[in-house]
Amino acid sequence: MIGSGPSLRASPIGAGSDDVVRLLSQRQQSQLAVIATEVHLPPARIVYREDSCAECVFIVARGTLKAFRDLPSGKRRVLAFLFRDDLFGLAEGGHYLHTAQSISAVTLYRIPVHALTRMLQADPELQFQFLCKVAHELRASLRQTIIVGRRDAVGRVAMFLQLLQPAGDRARRSRIEIPMSRSDAANYLGLTLEAVSRATRTLERMGVVGFTGRHAAQILDTSKFHKLVTGL
Repeated sequence: MIGSGPSLRASPIGAGSDDVVRLLSQRQQSQLAVIATEVHLPPARIVYREDSCAECVFIVARGTLKAFRDLPSGKRRVLAFLFRDDLFGLAEGGHYLHTAQSISAVTLYRIPVHALTRMLQADPELQFQFLCKVAHELRASLRQTIIVGRRDAVGRVAMFLQLLQPAGDRARRSRIEIPMSRSDAANYLGLTLEAVSRATRTLERMGVVGFTGRHAAQILDTSKFHKLVTGL
């Protein structure tokens, strides 16, 4: 088992934007563990497909995943990346809205929707914690809209790197792990692969960010990095 049961991490309603905490008590984690099944998947494994029947929701215990939709044009749109303590698999009309696929080896908690619904209806405190997580994910979706709306590729990449920074570590020079491929990151940002490559070279040339291969970065100048992120 991973820890004592499923956990959620988010900014509580009314807290500061960087105040990301683990929401569930030990009791709540243990309650969820009773109805959850632990699932281990290798990289590049489909968890569920868009439009399939949504019988379960999932919480990430370990690893990274991506959520995407295949468009009628044949193109694929990456909608989100999912990390430890993220909740996914919420549906509409009983069907999943996107496809979820592992990027790295992952451990997930699979929770039947009907069992979770009964538990939430019986426990207002647990229901509120899930509400906090859903609100947190809504804010993340809005941030992606802001990122894609920027005209400068360098600014988009800087904002993306900030999203990947460890919670509570944005004030320091931190190493940032980049588990997804550069093509998936480009797709998420609404950029071409070439535009992302040029932007990373520009960030290095400016002395703002240093890259170690394609899967790690280091913030070298926090002041300049903050200005790029905020668009100043």
